[in-house]
Amino acid sequence: MKHKFLLTLMAMFFAVNMNAQENESYYPHAFVGLQGGAMRAYNGEGIDRKWSPMAAISLGYNFTEVFGLRLQANGSKWTADLPNNGEYDSKVGNIDLDMMFNLSNVFFPHRNNFVNVIAIAGAPFNLAVPHAWVDNYAYSTAEGGDRWNTAWKVGGMIDFNIAKHWGINLEAGTNYVRQKNEGLHDNNKWWPYAMAGLTYKFGFKKSKKAEPVVAPVVVEEPQPEPVVAPKPEPKPQPKPEPKPQPEVKKPAKVTENIFFDLAKSDVTGAQSSKIDAIVKFANENPEAKFSIVGYADKGTGTVKINKRLSEQRAKEVKDMLVKRGIKADRIKTDSKGDTVQPFANNDDNRVAIIVGE
Repeated sequence: MKHKFLLTLMAMFFAVNMNAQENESYYPHAFVGLQGGAMRAYNGEGIDRKWSPMAAISLGYNFTEVFGLRLQANGSKWTADLPNNGEYDSKVGNIDLDMMFNLSNVFFPHRNNFVNVIAIAGAPFNLAVPHAWVDNYAYSTAEGGDRWNTAWKVGGMIDFNIAKHWGINLEAGTNYVRQKNEGLHDNNKWWPYAMAGLTYKFGFKKSKKAEPVVAPVVVEEPQPEPVVAPKPEPKPQPKPEPKPQPEVKKPAKVTENIFFDLAKSDVTGAQSSKIDAIVKFANENPEAKFSIVGYADKGTGTVKINKRLSEQRAKEVKDMLVKRGIKADRIKTDSKGDTVQPFANNDDNRVAIIVGE
């Protein structure tokens, strides 16, 4: 049953992230979070401490899609039964500086994933506030003192983006603490913990407005009327020689198909040489106009996402031509999303088609 549950979670994770093909970035941004859960301590003295309630508050900043920092304050209160009918009571607080690595954005870059798997590594500063050892046989109590201790932390978090500004998270990990207590034979302590909480995200950068899409204007050039030779008069005279017909030049025309990778809008590899051919044609024909139409394949993504991808593909090709010296007023762009599929092969429809004449 456990294996089936894990396989189901993994399938949901990949299915949700494959559908999240949004190119809009939500990084960098700041966040604040509240969490609650439980913690348990283990050490070499043999004290059997039970799982105790734990609470935390965090303030952090995601600098990139992968890396972020978090400052967290958390605390817990422990009780335990000691040998000889003794009791133990303690309160512990931590101030943690944690590094956060978003593994989902490593494998699914430039996307706003619904599910984010985050690895956590930190350096907590631990304060054990006054605690008491109670001997029920001797009817006495031994008070402990405050102690600052250093530690390190490893853990992981699953964060669910339920809205742009709100997220729900599940976090689990452990602290390894080296206490400065001369009365203990083994000062090494493992403090595993598990928490769940709510995160509020803010400070997003405003996204740039998309350029309006203008439909390409096709101008039909008028064809010259055919020249009809005059009929010869019925006189006994030599027939006039036919006049040479004016040469009609066909307008120069070029067509290129720029293909793209799945969910991408950048021109790479052999496709760049096609841009060079368009630039050469434009320089040789200074009066030529160009139309660029972007498309997306129907086999992946959604209608909304594919519409955006086709717009970006057409715009990317236009920007490359403008950077090569072709004036922007010679270029018109359009996008069809996945509503039109110019090729029979599904993957070939990740394309921008350029026509110049």
